[in-house]
This record gives sequence, structure tokens and C-alpha cells, in this order.
Amino acid sequence: MLEYIFLALLGCALGIVTGLIPGLHVNTVAVIGFGAYVSLGLNDLGFVVILTALSITHAFLDYLPAIFLGAPQEETALCVLPAHRLFMQGRALEAVKLTATGSLLGLTMGLVLFIPALYVIPWLYNASRGVIVYVLIILVLLLLFHEKAKNKVMWAFVIFLLSGWLGVLALDKQKILSSTEILFPVFVGLFGLSNLLDSLKSRVQSVPQEEYIKVGMEPKFIGSSLIGALTGAVIGILPAISPSQMGALISERFEMDSRNFLVFLSAINTSDAIYSLLAIYTIGNPRSGVAVIIQKVLDLDYNNVLLLLGVMAFSAFFAAVAHIEIGKRMSWIVSRIDYRKLCTASIVFILSLVYLFTGVFGLLLALLCTVIGLLPILAGISRTHLMGVLLVPTILFFLGVQL
Repeated sequence: MLEYIFLALLGCALGIVTGLIPGLHVNTVAVIGFGAYVSLGLNDLGFVVILTALSITHAFLDYLPAIFLGAPQEETALCVLPAHRLFMQGRALEAVKLTATGSLLGLTMGLVLFIPALYVIPWLYNASRGVIVYVLIILVLLLLFHEKAKNKVMWAFVIFLLSGWLGVLALDKQKILSSTEILFPVFVGLFGLSNLLDSLKSRVQSVPQEEYIKVGMEPKFIGSSLIGALTGAVIGILPAISPSQMGALISERFEMDSRNFLVFLSAINTSDAIYSLLAIYTIGNPRSGVAVIIQKVLDLDYNNVLLLLGVMAFSAFFAAVAHIEIGKRMSWIVSRIDYRKLCTASIVFILSLVYLFTGVFGLLLALLCTVIGLLPILAGISRTHLMGVLLVPTILFFLGVQL
């Protein structure tokens, strides 16, 4: 047992690294480890323990670049906007604690629902495949018509289709970049760089951050995390559905405020990690790069699943502490930097990472996505319509349409 605790801590340490470096995805580390774990003297279960702890810790820590640098990945893209609002109010640490709270609640709800999920997942998987596309279309229409003014509905429709067209083209270029790599410049441009460029208009010299913020366990957080956990279950089972897609659709339906939304979105991500594991065990359907490797390495049985759930709970405690402590230090640093210089430095840093991980093609793609990401800002509509970048390809996938 001590061996597994040590391996879980090693996975947590790797998860901190991947979480804090935008563009460095857990799938990349998992693929590298898959080719090397035997030569390092690890057995199959030990390697899977590391991957599990890595995934959970990454799900916590990858909010920090989005909160402080405006550098999101696919899972955290939607948190950039509410987190930035809190940042501008000097409450970045509140965003940190809210995402930690949501992640812990999402994991807890996922564990509580574990036993029912063993029976519900196979039924849901078989029952939903024929109707999920129609549910998505209805939710998209509700998202578009959520804009009240007629001219804004038109703009929402245009931006949704434009970002959808971008998604079809980008995901079609997987021969140049993998699906994991291609989404980094896409979401950095749509949600990160566009937001930072808009922020450069501000004449604010600096944004002092409150150093002592207490986030209580409000009743509405329980409801949001439960919805997030159930959403994570759907995402963990169905192909081609992502946290950001469902987050955009469901948050608009329930009209959550910024604080509630951060709890909801972070609950989705950790719940998704649990149900991605259960999807392997119950229906043999891996839903992520890490899950694919776990399935290749280990034939999961009930005892292994229980062990890995324990690893998740242990890693979540470690990750929550690391997330808050590192967030405190980042909050202290950014509060002492000129805001416009911080935005400029973030833009340069993000573009450098895009070039490092995805080359010239990724850099050009990020710039194109930035232009499209500015459109809803200029039109004065919700930026969730930019999620057409994933929703349109997903709907076409379920309809069997190949472009």
C-alpha cells in the first residue's frame, strides 16, 4: 500500500507540472510514460495509479493558467471569462478557491453516485446514442435564442456557424497536429488571447488582489456540483462530447452567476475523470487519451476500480491543497505587476507556448481564432456561442456527415 501512495504522490507531482504549463496535456505525458514505464521497473497497476493521480491533479491545477494568465485549455476555456471578472475585482483568490471547491464537490458527488452508476451507465450508453444529436440541437437552439434582441440572435447564429466552420476545418487537420494539440491554439485564441486583447483597452494600472478570502459552502454550490457531476457522467460515457460543450449548454439553461458557474464547471471536470474510468469497466469504451492507455495496460476488475477510486480521493486532497497554495502565491505576484504589462506579457508567453507545442501552423491558427474570438465582444453577445467550434463537428459526427 505504501508503494501505491508513493506512486500516487509521483502522479500528483506530474499533474502539477502539466496543470501549470498551458499546452502540456496529460495525454502527452501518458503516451511518453506508456513507452517507458516497463523499463523504469513499474508494473501495470503501478503505472495506472500514476496516470490516475496525474489526471485528477491536472483537473485541479489547470485552472490556474486560465485564471491568472488567460491561457485556457479545452476543459477550462469557459472559466476564463468569469474568472477574469473576479480578477478585475481583486478576487482572483476567490476564483481559485471556487474551482477547488467545485472540483472536490464534483469528485465527492461522483464517488457517492458510484454504485448506481455501475448499473445506469450501460443503460444510458445504449439508450442515448440514437437521440443525443437531437438533444444537442435543441440545446444549441436554446443557447442561440437566449439572446433577447433580434439582431443579437442573428449575430449569435453567425458566430456559432463561423466558429463551427472553424472547428470542422481545424479538426480535419489532425494529420498536421493531433486532436489534443489542435485544440490548444483554438481555445487559446477564441477565449484567451481575445480576452487579453480586449483587456488592453483598460486604463487600470494594477489590480490589487485580496489576500484573505473565505469561500463558504453555500447551498447553491451543492446543487451546482450535483448538476456538474451528472453532466460529467454523461460526458464520460458518450463519444465526442466535451466538458466545455456541455458546460456552455447547461450553464445557459440554468443561468448561473460567475461564482456558481466556476463551481459547476470544475465539478464537471473531476466527475468526468471518475466516469471515464467507469466507462472502461462497464462498457469498455475509453473516453480520453489517458483512458485508452489504461485500457491497453490493465484489464480492470472491480478491486482495481476500487483501488483507483481511492487513489482519486487521495490525489484530490493533495491537489486541492496544492491548487490553493500555488494560487495564493500567483495572486500575490500578479497584484504587484502593472495590469497592461501583465496582459502583454501573457500574450507573448501564450504565443510562445503555442509555437513551441504546435509550430507555425498552430500559431497562425491561434491568430485566426483570436479574430473570431473578438467578434462576440464587439457584437455584445455571450462568448459561449464560440463553442460552436466543438458543437458543430459533434452534431455532424452524430448525424454521420463527413465533410
